[in-house]
Amino acid sequence: IAKMTGAKIVPSITRLLPGGEGYVLTFYPAWENYPSGDEIADARRMNEFIEQRVLEMPEQYFWLHKRFKTRPEGEARYY
Repeated sequence: IAKMTGAKIVPSITRLLPGGEGYVLTFYPAWENYPSGDEIADARRMNEFIEQRVLEMPEQYFWLHKRFKTRPEGEARYY
């Protein structure tokens, strides 16, 4: 969508407040030269941003998608 419209990408994250009191929404500076025309570099940049945020507060990370639905025979289920 950004490529088609020329829209700026403004990364943002939410963090859960202690006791479930709500969330804090943080916006980061808009990315320059994104998309760059190099899809691999763009994906790497986005994934590195996400990884950095997870490493800052790993207890805030929650993966909803059950990616590993099947397992080899005899191996324990993930979920």
